[in-house]
Parts: sequence; C-alpha cells; structure tokens
Amino acid sequence: MINLKNLAFASLFLTTSAFAQNSAFKRMLLDDASIGVKATSFQYLYKGSNMDFGYGVNYSKQISPVVGVQIGYSNTKLSNNSDTIDANSLTLNTSFNLTNVSVGAAKNILFYLSAGFQIMSYEDRAVVPNLGTGAKYSLSNSLDLDLLLSLNSSSLTPEPINSFMSTSLGVSYRFTKKEVAAEWNNPLDAMYGDIATVKTEIEGLSTDSDGDGVSDAFDGDNNTPEGVAVDGKGNALDVDMDGIADYADEDPFTARGVQVDAKGRELDSDKDGVANSVDVEPNTEFGATVNFQGKEIRGAKGAFMPAVYFDFNSAKVSYANYERLAAVASLLQANPKYKLKVIGYADTVGNSENNHKIALRRANAVIDALNTMFSIDASRLSAESKGEDAPLANESVNVTETTADGQLISNNLTRMNRRVEFVIE
Repeated sequence: MINLKNLAFASLFLTTSAFAQNSAFKRMLLDDASIGVKATSFQYLYKGSNMDFGYGVNYSKQISPVVGVQIGYSNTKLSNNSDTIDANSLTLNTSFNLTNVSVGAAKNILFYLSAGFQIMSYEDRAVVPNLGTGAKYSLSNSLDLDLLLSLNSSSLTPEPINSFMSTSLGVSYRFTKKEVAAEWNNPLDAMYGDIATVKTEIEGLSTDSDGDGVSDAFDGDNNTPEGVAVDGKGNALDVDMDGIADYADEDPFTARGVQVDAKGRELDSDKDGVANSVDVEPNTEFGATVNFQGKEIRGAKGAFMPAVYFDFNSAKVSYANYERLAAVASLLQANPKYKLKVIGYADTVGNSENNHKIALRRANAVIDALNTMFSIDASRLSAESKGEDAPLANESVNVTETTADGQLISNNLTRMNRRVEFVIE
C-alpha cells in the first residue's frame, strides 16, 4: 500500500527538481501560486466524537481571477469515545473566488468556495468528497492568512469516516506580489473604474463652466464673463489684436501693432491728443498746439486739432476720446484768447439730411464734454456740421486682416468719417 505521506513528499521532490531545470516550468509553477502551512482540526458529525488536531502543507495555483486549484497534505486523527483513527490525507480542491465576481469589495479580504475530494489513508483507504467555504486576509504583499471550513461526507465511503468536518487555519507565501496577483485584482472593479473614467471624460466634453459655447476640455479661458463673444478656443475676441479683449477694450479698433494702455487705448506719451503711432513729434511740451501729425503749431490760426471719433449712428463721446479732448482743453486753457470752431462729420450711410443732423449733434456733444468735464467756457466754442460732405476716408475700401487664430476680419473706413474736428479761429 502506498503511503500518502511519502507520495506527497516524493511529488514535492520531483517538482523541485523540474523547477530547478526548466525556467518555463518554473514560471508555470510560480506565477499566481503560493505554498503554505496550516493547522487542522477534524471531528465526526455525530455524538460522542472528539475534536482532534493535526498539521498540513499545501500548494495553490490561481488559474484565473475567479478559479484556482489546490493540492494539500494533512496528518491528523479522528476519534470518538471508543476508537481513534490515525490518518494521512491527500487533498485536491478547486476554489471559486466570490470576491472577484462582485464590485466594490474590500481590498484586503476575499471569500471563496472550495470543492474537491481527499484520499485518506489509515488501516484502510477511502476517497471522501468535500465542500467548503473560506476566507483569505492579506497580511502583507506576499503573505496571506487562510481560513477554510469543509464538510466531508459520502454515502459511498465506509464508516467511520463517511461524515466529518474539518477546519484549517494557515499562512501562505505568495510568489506573485499582491498588486499583480490574479486573485487579489478584481477585473470587475477595473472594468467599472474604466467605465467611470470614460464617463467623466465624456461629461467633461459637455461641461461649459463659463457658458461661452466652448466646452471646458477645449476652452483656453474658462472664466470669460457672461455674454462675451469668443473664438473657437474659448478666448474672448480681440479684433484689433492689441492684447486687450474687446469687452474690456475702450478703443477696439486701434491700428495693428500699436502700443496701448491697460484699457486698450493707444498710447499718447506727450498727451497732445495725437497717438504715438502717428505722432511725428512725440515729445511736444504739455499744452502745445499740434496738427494731426503731432507737429507743434506756434500761433497759427486755422490749424487742425486732434479729431474725436464716434461709433455708428452715435453722438456719444466714448472714454477712448477723453485724452484727445484733454489735449484740446489744455490748449484752450493755455491760450485764453483762442476760440474753436467744432465741426461735426458723418459717414455716407443713410440719407444726407439725417447725416447732417447727427454730425451737428456730435459737435454739440463735444462742446458739452469740454464745458462740463474741463470747464471750458461754451462761448469760446461754436458748433458746425458738414454732414457727409467732406469725407476723410474712402468708404468703398475694405481692410482685410487674418487674426492669430485664423479668423478673417474685414472692416471698412466709415469710422474715420464719423468724427469731430477742431479749427482755431
């Protein structure tokens, strides 16, 4: 009769020899595998039985995240009030990992079912089926604590070992580290995690925090104010490309490339009302009279002052023109005897009579601004309208430019004709 204990250790010896000589076999044995030792108790399932203890060793191999196999050897005894059986048993079980068929389970504990059979050797020999349930607790990256409760029973097995219960508690060393071991990595958790990530990314494509019509995933500026026009990248439009967005630009039509202040107004270093980009003499003294090129005019009557420009169909003096008016006011304050003729103009849009009227309103608006804001006596100012009769620029010419983000912008020169000019009388 073959001794099961000798058979178990002979198998271990042969396995070790093959393991040492064949690297492929070595990987097959060690990947997702573990070895362990255990303490075991056995007890008959009828009155008068005793609880007996023994020991055992086992080798486990995980075939997939859910299914595994285990081969084990145990040495124990079964006893009752009248008899004791010393037994060796060789066990072959299949395990079913319950934790890896559910979502959101604990990370350090798993539960499983076990089923198989054991060959028991005592005075006789018997094959006993078993069915059990167990739990594993991860002690470290390589060690597991394993508890298994099994029912061993068969009507075909001779008495007295045809019905008994076994409990084992053991420690296993895992050859594969926990972070990559199949039994400790739930594929459902990974799948649901991927789904959640994809869902978050999809939701991100439809989220538009600032309500500008460009989703956050592609928005270059997630904090544009409500109602502000933006380009395809979510950046507020800057038509004149001066670095100041149109909604904050007090002069959104400055010439391309000129220097502007924080409010988008073209710089006028000498405060003569003529912007630096067209000022031939950018360092004239404060209060000096200059022409449209910024050249100082010394005592010349009939000279033109810096012009004030208006939006379409508007007679409102914009903030961007205040510095020009300040230059005009400075000239009048420095020359108390000067009187100005304030001449309003219009573009050719609409009929001639209406254009004449709005040009006059523009002239009067400028006079009112000089009087209320700079305390210039209105008696030194006289309004006149030339309507659309004296255009400064050819309105049929369109100026087309391409912005940095590829937008094509086309503007005509009508704004140049919506103006108020000054003549020293």
